[in-house]
Amino acid sequence: MFKLRSLSLDAKKTVKGNFKSSSTAEREFHRQLKKVARVSGHIIESHTDGVKISNESNMQKALEDYAKLITPWAKRQSAKMLDKVQASNKRAYKQQSKALGLEIHHQLEKTNNLHKEVQIAKDLHTEQVALITSIPIEAGLRAQKLAREAVLHGTRATPDQAVIDEIKKQLGLSTEVATNRAKLIARTETAKANAVFNQARAMSVGSNQYRWHNSGDGNVRHSHRIYKGKRLQGMIFSWDNPPTLDDGMTGHPGEFPNCRCFAEPILEKE
Repeated sequence: MFKLRSLSLDAKKTVKGNFKSSSTAEREFHRQLKKVARVSGHIIESHTDGVKISNESNMQKALEDYAKLITPWAKRQSAKMLDKVQASNKRAYKQQSKALGLEIHHQLEKTNNLHKEVQIAKDLHTEQVALITSIPIEAGLRAQKLAREAVLHGTRATPDQAVIDEIKKQLGLSTEVATNRAKLIARTETAKANAVFNQARAMSVGSNQYRWHNSGDGNVRHSHRIYKGKRLQGMIFSWDNPPTLDDGMTGHPGEFPNCRCFAEPILEKE
């Protein structure tokens, strides 16, 4: 059994970066989801003329039919991503245990731990399939909203042409907006999967705490850099007590939308 000792931050050994979410898994997941975004955009474009939608019900039905059609494909893509994230996270544990002189492989292979991982994967899989198939549906709803706003502004006594032109521009960006949503889903869900698997594995081998790491670049949001007036990078938190950040959101690294942070479990000999 492994136990966390009450050591100072500097005394705790670390192997930085090993527990980061798999960039390979994210890139491949994003590449696949972009296909959905592009087809969704094409469907919308085929039903629009300027700021008008020829037939809203037909367009939405086409998008809904497409969402149903891709459901089996979405299940496969989610499963592939989860497999890659699991494998990446497992390698991180092997590397960490080797660096610290620990033998945790047999702990990770225990039946109860494996069952827990399977259930986590099932739950994440269900959520991700719903998100993937929502891309065309949400793209259609956005297009309808913009078209109705255009009608509203066009029927006024003095139509605001500048507003109508902007709505037309936004409607023309349907594919780009859907693609951005696909990117957000890919990054968020890959990081979330890594975070959940990471926590489950950590706690199964006796880790009670972790060290917070962010990506270390200029795109790190303020609340993921500063915590209660101090530098968040390297701070230690308990798995059973996720911090509430300065923006009011509560969670562990990687559990927030578009988050690139990750938790490094603290594993030490008893």
